[in-house]
Amino acid sequence: MDRRPVAIAILLLGVLASAGCNLQANRRNTIGRQAFEQGQYAVAINEFQQALNSNPQNADAYYNLAASFSAFGKQTKNRQWQDQAEQLYRQAISIDDQHADAHRGLAALLIETQRESFAFDLLNQWKTRYPAATEPLVELARLYQEYGDARRATDLLADALRINPGDLRSLKAMGHLRELEGQTHLALDNYLRALQVNGNQPDLQQRVASLQTQLASRPVPSNLPGTPNQPAIRYGAVDPFRR
Repeated sequence: MDRRPVAIAILLLGVLASAGCNLQANRRNTIGRQAFEQGQYAVAINEFQQALNSNPQNADAYYNLAASFSAFGKQTKNRQWQDQAEQLYRQAISIDDQHADAHRGLAALLIETQRESFAFDLLNQWKTRYPAATEPLVELARLYQEYGDARRATDLLADALRINPGDLRSLKAMGHLRELEGQTHLALDNYLRALQVNGNQPDLQQRVASLQTQLASRPVPSNLPGTPNQPAIRYGAVDPFRR
């Protein structure tokens, strides 16, 4: 008797079951994110927990659950929720070591709990594990920028752009940093290159139009210091340069 059709059928059933788990987890994650954005953290936590029940290896569900616990902990000033969030961020990273949001969220949590050196260590170790990746460099650059080391931040972003000259987040981050430093011409160049990569960015298009208007009305040489055009972004779990 040929057992191959039976084996194939069993394999297909396994694949379908896995796909079903992923679909269910993704649906729960979507509902949970909507609740999170509305500040309904208890509802969000329940949905993300259901996503994990559907697929215990879903790194996004761990991350989403961690972000919810962290936000709820800050809202209620409950350190236990923050501790739980830290464990969940680490679980997300253990499943997907390149999960940028989980690394960012954990680093932000470490900073909020006065463990800045641990945040730098976390991102530096991530960079070391993936020397050809741009995400760790961008996150480290944001952290150095927040702590006043614009030169180090610029060097890291330059490294990221050497790895991938068309990396959208690196271009936008470099543009933002240069704008803060008053290097308007260079910032505009980075923003325009970012729009070449992805033109569907209304906020960035508005920023470019604003800078072009400023330069047309009072052109300033790019090698002279200027007044920052927008405030620095506090390092946090939310990514201002999200694709």
